[in-house]
Amino acid sequence: MRLQGTVVRKFGNDINTDFIIPAHLLQESWEGSFFAEHAFEKYDRGFAAECRKNGHNIVVAGENFGCGSSREQAVYALKFNNVAAVIALSFPDIFYRNAVNNGLPLIRAQSVDGIGQGHNIEIDLDNSAVLSQSGERISTLLLDSGELETVMRGGNLGLARKRLTERLSSGR
Repeated sequence: MRLQGTVVRKFGNDINTDFIIPAHLLQESWEGSFFAEHAFEKYDRGFAAECRKNGHNIVVAGENFGCGSSREQAVYALKFNNVAAVIALSFPDIFYRNAVNNGLPLIRAQSVDGIGQGHNIEIDLDNSAVLSQSGERISTLLLDSGELETVMRGGNLGLARKRLTERLSSGR
């Protein structure tokens, strides 16, 4: 399986969930589009507008992307901005679990040095590689195939829907 997109932003280390979606907005809505509109508004005001320019966005970061609180709305802020994947050196466990549950691919890479903002890249999940537009391997991915399969099926909610549909259609 392959994901393609434009690197909409390349962040450094320790991007916390309060940067992604400020705490004062958490009780304002449960609509993903609301959080998308306010994504990074105090940290990177142009993020949401830049995301609207592309169909498939990719965010790249250093260590510890998504640190801080356990707010699920941070995942909504990314996912509803057409972020197809986040590639980083590491993710905190709770943010990683929230992303898996909601179907947002978080992909650990050995290095993000060759990936720049504005680059069109391809994530080759079958071969654990990030490829440049010309097809050159620019990073190796560190994948957990079981969790990645869950994410690609729409997260745990997507898996539950699939299983329910299968049971209903089989009459069990």
